[in-house]
Amino acid sequence: MEEYLNLAMSYIQPVMDWLMNGVAAHGPQTAAGDIAWIHLGIQMGVIALIMALLMQEYAAILIMTVVGLIVHVIVDIAFPMIREGAEFAVPPVSEMAYWQYMAFGALVYFVGITVLYLVKSLILPRE
Repeated sequence: MEEYLNLAMSYIQPVMDWLMNGVAAHGPQTAAGDIAWIHLGIQMGVIALIMALLMQEYAAILIMTVVGLIVHVIVDIAFPMIREGAEFAVPPVSEMAYWQYMAFGALVYFVGITVLYLVKSLILPRE
């Protein structure tokens, strides 16, 4: 069994390293320069929860993932302006690390909205 796990991790680890590159470059940072996982988790969790509650049926998962990612980018831009009075900053769309960050976000939103939608469909009655 362990050899299958090692084989699976040998395929998954390069993808995770590639995604983490983008999060380290463009994700929220602590004062020490590390990734602020709590800030990122709360932001993504709240957005994913709202998207899952708005989703009427699972066929709309790709649309809700894209909308969640768009809202995430808007919050990333607006949050420093509100909290610190920073100037408007255009996202660095010409950098590969930014697209790695967006790919990480898309994967997290896809999985998160799916799980939250399944929980919602088990708890709340269908209309």
